[in-house]
Amino acid sequence: MEALEVKDSLARNWLAALCICSGRCVAEASGAAESKKWSDRFTQSVLEWLEVPEADHQDLQDMPYGEAANDMLLLMLRCRRDDEEAQGQKDGSTPSFSLQIANDPESLYSGLVLTCLGLADLLEAGDLEEIEDQKRDGRQLRPFEYDARSRAAAFVISDWLDMPPQFVGVYESKIASSLEQAADKAKLGYAGARALESEKQRKWGWRKYLATGAGVAVAGTLVGVTAGLAAPLMVAGMGAVGIGGLGFLATTGGAAMVGSLLGVAGGGVIGRRFNTRLRGLREFYFTQLSLGPAASAESKTHSLHATMFVPGFLEAAASASPFAPVRDVLGLDLGDAYTLYFETKELVALQGSFVDFVRNTARNAAVSAVLAKTVLGGLLGAFTWPLAILKFGQLIDSPWAVATERARRAGNLLADVLESRAHGTRPVTLVGYSLGALTIFACLNELHRRKAFGIVETAVLLGMPVDSTNVSSWTACCQCVSHRIIIGYSKNDWVLAFLFRASSLCAQLAGLSGVDASKIFADKPLARRKLMNIDLSSIIVEHSNYLEKLDDVMLEVSRYL
Repeated sequence: MEALEVKDSLARNWLAALCICSGRCVAEASGAAESKKWSDRFTQSVLEWLEVPEADHQDLQDMPYGEAANDMLLLMLRCRRDDEEAQGQKDGSTPSFSLQIANDPESLYSGLVLTCLGLADLLEAGDLEEIEDQKRDGRQLRPFEYDARSRAAAFVISDWLDMPPQFVGVYESKIASSLEQAADKAKLGYAGARALESEKQRKWGWRKYLATGAGVAVAGTLVGVTAGLAAPLMVAGMGAVGIGGLGFLATTGGAAMVGSLLGVAGGGVIGRRFNTRLRGLREFYFTQLSLGPAASAESKTHSLHATMFVPGFLEAAASASPFAPVRDVLGLDLGDAYTLYFETKELVALQGSFVDFVRNTARNAAVSAVLAKTVLGGLLGAFTWPLAILKFGQLIDSPWAVATERARRAGNLLADVLESRAHGTRPVTLVGYSLGALTIFACLNELHRRKAFGIVETAVLLGMPVDSTNVSSWTACCQCVSHRIIIGYSKNDWVLAFLFRASSLCAQLAGLSGVDASKIFADKPLARRKLMNIDLSSIIVEHSNYLEKLDDVMLEVSRYL
């Protein structure tokens, strides 16, 4: 991994301090004690990436945490801006450090993403021979792992440097493509090596074959197979992103590490069977959200992050994912996208009950007038509903109750999937509407209970039927989401209000009024910034609109991702 070319040592240390403080802001916003350990690892990776002299390490490691780190960032940017203005007045021909970064984003972002991947451990090990020596000594290298907090830090750093956040995804794709190509070539190299050794075995017999140093198979992996045959294949395609020195990728172990990172080992979430009976479900599976025929070859490679969509109800005759139109939303970086399906029979029945309920209540003009004065006027008490609506409650209450319970169970099973890293050792974004959002909410609370942090980067919760004032549940969610929680709500969603008509929580549902972060995190300003409310009242009039107008909803959400 090549260090970012910064001639000015002061500028180099300034950039290191900015990255370290950004990471510590992310750790503070997470609030989990384990995030402090991640922050220390991230600090060390930054120091190695930028090749900061050891004499300066202690000063940078002593940078503040929490809100003090955010104040330090503000001070650093102000001082840097003053220095650059003074330098520009003194010598207008000298490009500022900020201009150097803007003109050469590849050096910054390729190094930053590789640092987030934790490749410094492998680079310290050196070439293939040194790594093999470590393996013989019984030492194990830490596998590739892209922590969600590291990706969140990359976005924070981009924001402080006033760089487009899309650069993070662009260079993630480049690095993922290079890693995948190197791993594929390693597999081809070893396939050729094994074929050659098989031919030697046939001609010379076992004793002479073993005398060539071919190695043996242990736990299904060929160990020690003439590494020289595959070694020339590992470097191709890696130098463009500054990781040409990772000789370990030439081995089957290196290829397996890449497969684990990108979620393709063992078939990933698509090829895995889940223990639904243990969680009280009949159906739970993932499908890939296809890119379409117009997608470029580069975009069809695996990504360093994934997105999982969770629908809350479904059309009866739909053959494609309800999130399929989201692929066409301009500027939305989804990475490897999947749709989670659970209990589809119940979710289809729920959508049908929504349609029947709305159709029957809409026939009465008087009902519409009452709705305009009650629900839309904010009077959401249990006794404001007219009998003309209440008599149709049986159409929707039972399907909603059944599907709600299944959604919570699916959330616990989704936590199993994410904790096992079936999607890869990479960050994941979770997006859901209605009961799909409830599934995600239950998943995040379960992950917090298990102390499984650094997995989920962003969560998008649309029309969620959850109490917005439950401090403990929302705190747990924020600790498990590294970057941002986006809550989409509609004040006009009278169907959701009706479903909670007998509950005092009706006026405090996240899907109706959003979440007041100042009450959840009264003394944690960094955590407050993680929660973001989006008013969808101009798009959502009743609950089934989340499915019918999903492309419009996601277009609005994409402005904040």
